[in-house]
Amino acid sequence: MENVFDKQLNLIVTCASGIEKATKKELERLGFLDTQAINGEIAVNGDGLAVAKLNVNLRTADRVYIKIAEFNAETFDDLFDGVNGVRWEDYFPKNAKIIVNGKCVRSKLFAISACQSIVKKAVVERLCRAYGVPRIDENGNVYGLEFRIFKDKCELLLDTTGTGLHKRGYRDMVGIAPIRETLASALVLMSDYYHSRPFADPFCGSGTIAIETARIALNIASGKDRTFAFNGWKNFNPNYIKRVVEEAKDKEIKNAKPQIFASDIDPKAIKLAKHHAERAGVSGVINFEVKDVKNFTSDLSFGTIVTNPPYGERVYDEQDARRCYKNFGIAYKKLDRWSAFVITSAKYFQSEFNKKADRERKLFNSNRECRYFYYYANKRENHFE
Repeated sequence: MENVFDKQLNLIVTCASGIEKATKKELERLGFLDTQAINGEIAVNGDGLAVAKLNVNLRTADRVYIKIAEFNAETFDDLFDGVNGVRWEDYFPKNAKIIVNGKCVRSKLFAISACQSIVKKAVVERLCRAYGVPRIDENGNVYGLEFRIFKDKCELLLDTTGTGLHKRGYRDMVGIAPIRETLASALVLMSDYYHSRPFADPFCGSGTIAIETARIALNIASGKDRTFAFNGWKNFNPNYIKRVVEEAKDKEIKNAKPQIFASDIDPKAIKLAKHHAERAGVSGVINFEVKDVKNFTSDLSFGTIVTNPPYGERVYDEQDARRCYKNFGIAYKKLDRWSAFVITSAKYFQSEFNKKADRERKLFNSNRECRYFYYYANKRENHFE
């Protein structure tokens, strides 16, 4: 019988709201064409090799799922029968540790905990029947199974990622108000940054944006140094991940010398950023410096700033944030043809920065609604759109 992971699979790539275009662009670069992004989800097709390729290479996505089945479920019996009818033995060994999560939206079935129990019971009953055993000893690899019931239609999704894709593995210590690695990458990819241009983050904090920029410039795959849920799964060919990681390493740009600058007023933040950069393999690529934004200057031209300044909430109070934005605006005006891309939740940013953005986009940073402001040195140099 053909291995289920060697067949064409329906894959679902998820990402944060507002960055779908960035994720779609990534998919296109990886060879997944004609994709459609709907509510933070992008559907693609591919086999187990594609599963490994997506998990290892995507910088802006949250997770990669395999869509197992879809059926109507207006009653608990419908839900049980729909789940029980899937050939789970093709995916799960008889000792699989199955973790069920899900959600119900605008459906007759709305009790999530009850639905979880029914889904788990249906899967276990099917496996017991298929393997001819009275019970399942869940002491093997973890399999994350998600159900989504929307308007009485149930989708069953198998999580191939495990720990979210924002966990690259290099950030082992958390600074104040950190930004997720996936969002940091999206901010850079939505800017006009190109590896031959100077880059700066004058509010670098623990260094995430600068580190992600360096890895983009050197074409270092975001997931090459970590493991995923599918590692060790039944029937999942281990050569897939080995092949994808080797290909990713071969595509790294070894001799590139990007000009990346990262500064922060806090010496502790810079120390932490240097630590993370070393773990990420880019310590010699980024120029770190303790510096107040009012002293931020550059002799270089045609650069790009991507930054996540304090919002006046957890780090600074509003008065300090306003002063910070004003000083940032003054420093920015002195730069020679630099673009700036700034994410913040502060509604007063543009007035204090003293410059109206060329455009803006709504994004979410740790569930906080923000605006991403675009200031182009040259509006025609909009590589993203």
